[in-house]
Amino acid sequence: MLSQACSRKKLSRVILIFVAALVLSLPFIVPLESGKANDFSLLDMNGNKVRIFELAEDKPLLLYFWASWCKPCRLITPQVVTLAEEYKGRITVLGINVGGVDSLKDVKKYNKRYNVTYPLLIDSDNKTVETYSIHAIPTVILIDESGKILFRDNEPPEKLDEYLQK
Repeated sequence: MLSQACSRKKLSRVILIFVAALVLSLPFIVPLESGKANDFSLLDMNGNKVRIFELAEDKPLLLYFWASWCKPCRLITPQVVTLAEEYKGRITVLGINVGGVDSLKDVKKYNKRYNVTYPLLIDSDNKTVETYSIHAIPTVILIDESGKILFRDNEPPEKLDEYLQK
């Protein structure tokens, strides 16, 4: 009888911890669960403040969150560059440098090294990282013209056309 009481008590604690974790994580889930992307402004490599939806020009938008010190980012960047070239005119690709560690010189060096043809923006205060609940980089988010989030993963989708036809 004592062991049943202990088991119930342990189960109650596990359920309580699970519910607390779920409730505490809600603020991070809401931006994605709403199904709509949030517009934001960041600085480009020339120091100009730009809004992402203005840069998107009513096209689907591929956001690529990265940093120069991130080894997986260095592996994914060539794929993103290829997508940007392959879908030029059909989608807008934006690279968003995160973490606040890279200097402008680092970002420009990265841009040159990988022959990046899409705009690179700098999220030096990590507000965009918080808004989109970015917990790891690289992160790729595909957003349609209406602001609906179609795709989110740590690398680009294998078949981008499948998402663009929805």
